[in-house]
Amino acid sequence: MRSYLSRIACVFLVLGMTLVAPAIEPKYLPPNAEMALALNLKQILNSELIRDKKVLLDSAKAFVQGKLEETPFKAYFDKAGFDLFRDLHSITITTDGSKDLDSLFIAVEGNFNSEKCVDLAKSAARDSGDVLKVTKNDNVNIFELTLRANDKTIFAGLIGDSVLVAAPTREALNATIARVKANNATLKPGVKKLIETTSNQQSFSMVTSGAGIAKGLENAPRVPGADVGGLLAGLDGLSFSITLTKDITFQLAGTARDEESAKQMASQGDVGLRLAKAFLTQKANEDDKMQLATDVLNTLKITTQGPNVILRGAVTQRTLDKLLSFRLP
Repeated sequence: MRSYLSRIACVFLVLGMTLVAPAIEPKYLPPNAEMALALNLKQILNSELIRDKKVLLDSAKAFVQGKLEETPFKAYFDKAGFDLFRDLHSITITTDGSKDLDSLFIAVEGNFNSEKCVDLAKSAARDSGDVLKVTKNDNVNIFELTLRANDKTIFAGLIGDSVLVAAPTREALNATIARVKANNATLKPGVKKLIETTSNQQSFSMVTSGAGIAKGLENAPRVPGADVGGLLAGLDGLSFSITLTKDITFQLAGTARDEESAKQMASQGDVGLRLAKAFLTQKANEDDKMQLATDVLNTLKITTQGPNVILRGAVTQRTLDKLLSFRLP
């Protein structure tokens, strides 16, 4: 069972100024969230880039279909009338910043036929003994999946026909259902503020608080001569996003302790960019493929806005066309 879950998780990962909603919906997230990421499949599939590059979409569909054929999930999806490329809209994953799986929380948005999903789950429960149980919390159907390998139980709830949430405990799931119904977020102020910087027009969004960064660096390897850990530890928060339009744009933003610290970080980053550009320019003269990296590097710019340090860049359509010409016949 664990191997099947691992495979489907890999499939999901492959598939990673007007007022707009945030990319990450705060009410879905637990109070202890320090790190959150969201993959917006609907935005990706509707982007001009994917519509124009049909070969990319066809390749992705073929890959996903091939992986699904190796698992029992394909039959389940078919019986539930669920098409990944049509009905799956977004996936949000949060943790407290540690590697503890008990802090993992998942929310999936899409078009679910709740009646078919529940009937299918009940049928699977009858065939699986104590592996799967279907219960109810008010009008929300609850699925309890116990992994035989470690007797760990995952609790998931299908809220209406649009949201599936999963949590490590029944209590955490019940609390989430209550938050969604009340439309009330209980996040820490710093995390909530970070999430407000995201947009549902982004293809991929990630935010982590200073506490999340600290936990993530606890066992991180040290690189001689590069104090990357020290640099990140000096941030109160970090956000990263990728947006597919006609091009692929990306942005990395960090919140420093104060405005002066942000300026110092930006200055150090500028030095690093200049060195990298000089190195890659030389390499591009020796290898045409290295010109692609130079093209991307030349789009990078570091700016500051108060205590925020912002790195922006892009993979233009021209650069992407060059890249595809190297990989495709």
